[in-house]
Amino acid sequence: MDINHLTTGMWVESHHGVGKVIGIDHQHHAVIIERRQDHQLQSINIEDLIEQPQLHSGCDRYY
Repeated sequence: MDINHLTTGMWVESHHGVGKVIGIDHQHHAVIIERRQDHQLQSINIEDLIEQPQLHSGCDRYY
């Protein structure tokens, strides 16, 4: 996933689960997410994110 396509507030998926991006660390090529299941903060390398185009804010259904 390209770090330049990420924005705060968007949902992302990794092998750690689904979380909301709350910060983007361009220097370390990582994002800080709030995990959906327990609201814990976690830093995840961009390489660990799974491209999931149907996982996004503002829509409650798949297309």
